[in-house]
Amino acid sequence: MTETGRTVRDATLDVLKQLGLTTVFSNPSHSEMKLFENWLEGDFKFVLGLEEKAVVGMADGYAQATGEPALVIINGGPGLANAMGSVYTAASAKTPMVILGGQQARKMLLGEPFLIAKDSTQLPKPYIKWAAEPARPQDVPATIAQAYQIARQTPQGPVFVAVPEDDWVRPADPEPLRIAKVEKAVVPDPAALEQIAAALNGAERPGLIAGGPVDAQGARGDLIALAEKLNARVWGAPVWARGAFPENHPLFAGVLPPIPELINERLSAQHDVVVVLGGPAFTLFTAWDLFSTAPADLDKSPRPTLTADVDFLHVTDDPQAAAATLAGRSFVAPPGAVVKGLVPLVEQRERVELAPVREPVAVPEPSTPLTQAYLFHVLAKELPDNAVLFEELPIARADFHEQIPLGPDNGYFATASGALGFPFAGAVGYALARPDRRAVVVVGEGSAQYTIHALWTAARHNLPVTFVIPDNSGYLSLKYYLQDQKSWEAGYDLSDVDMALIARGFGVRGETVDSPDGLQEALRDALTADGPVLIDVKTEDPGLFRL
Repeated sequence: MTETGRTVRDATLDVLKQLGLTTVFSNPSHSEMKLFENWLEGDFKFVLGLEEKAVVGMADGYAQATGEPALVIINGGPGLANAMGSVYTAASAKTPMVILGGQQARKMLLGEPFLIAKDSTQLPKPYIKWAAEPARPQDVPATIAQAYQIARQTPQGPVFVAVPEDDWVRPADPEPLRIAKVEKAVVPDPAALEQIAAALNGAERPGLIAGGPVDAQGARGDLIALAEKLNARVWGAPVWARGAFPENHPLFAGVLPPIPELINERLSAQHDVVVVLGGPAFTLFTAWDLFSTAPADLDKSPRPTLTADVDFLHVTDDPQAAAATLAGRSFVAPPGAVVKGLVPLVEQRERVELAPVREPVAVPEPSTPLTQAYLFHVLAKELPDNAVLFEELPIARADFHEQIPLGPDNGYFATASGALGFPFAGAVGYALARPDRRAVVVVGEGSAQYTIHALWTAARHNLPVTFVIPDNSGYLSLKYYLQDQKSWEAGYDLSDVDMALIARGFGVRGETVDSPDGLQEALRDALTADGPVLIDVKTEDPGLFRL
């Protein structure tokens, strides 16, 4: 013990306060308990989750709301293993996050103790930006400070620090830790901006692709100004995980499908120059030939390519995405800063109405059972102007975007990775950071099961979250991909799952709606309630997804 009696725990808590990591998302196990002894209630806000995947998902939503790293404390072995689906999603979304993982005491690491984190820094890889286990107990605070700086620098992402249980009670370094101020000073090269601007100014039919980083870096308004100055269509990047352009804007062309053949078809018909702003170019889900159920030939096909009819320029702050780009030219720079820098450089074009590229959307009619489209049509009428939507409808997403054209003050988030479960937990974390805005979750009853535990945290903190469940009584992805295999039918039938009853079990008000009568009133009440509400809306099977 030092003369001052300060422990690694004391020094770490001081560092966490200096870094602003005072909201703690956790589902602690035995190996983290020494950190929580003599916990300073007034200095920290503790957010408990009932399972680690939900804990990391809540931290993900919180960090996306604040733009700064969130703090997660879980067991570094089985606890981190439980959380890996959400870690994968956070990494895909480039969410800044510091995860402290509990490790067994150092003197026990030669054996096979209970709750050990074997090769602790390897478990979260490759879906982690950086991982470390301090060599000495007194190095824990400095390692956490380093992790924080790495997490928040572009490209942002989750980081992991494993801390042996006994480190917390060891003597701290007698010298106070000096935390460097690391500024975000990366700016676009003026020559790169001039190249991109020249390409756009010389284009006959310019187009823009909006990726989530544009919104995350505060450039949504600048992107609107850029598009309007160019009179250019704006497409949502495939796997639209964060809204970066208002969907009700006349220049919005829709979200691109994550299939190379369809991307080429849509863009080559409309543009001669396209600038991709944020993310890879492009996130792909599958290739067109894989939709066939016929026997496959020997694979002689080339890797996915973009059409040579369009000059693609790609802007990303991720060097790996730039190296793997399908575009002809790639620029490593913060997309938000590039958008802001381009606005004064591009030439003002005449504002002429562009031919529509989207089919008119029919107004759905009420019916029993309700259609998913009608539910979303009614929901759109009642949404607050600044509501933030979290959506997970992997098999039937088209109705959502057609019937709910989100405006410039609406936020939109979805899973960036394809791993299910982010919206339920992410909305809870977002609401903790921004209780002034209504978070609205639109998730099927199948996807809801992945982080259903987040309901408990929403109830405990009385958060302004409305959960809307289009309940079609089944896992539709299994139903349609395995439609000729009847033995799977029992596995995708969820008709006996009572979502409203589950919600009430976690302390959230839950209601069921199974007809048009009272739907609008139920949604209006749920969107203005004091605290969380779940509305389970029985809908008919919407069929296989439309692209």
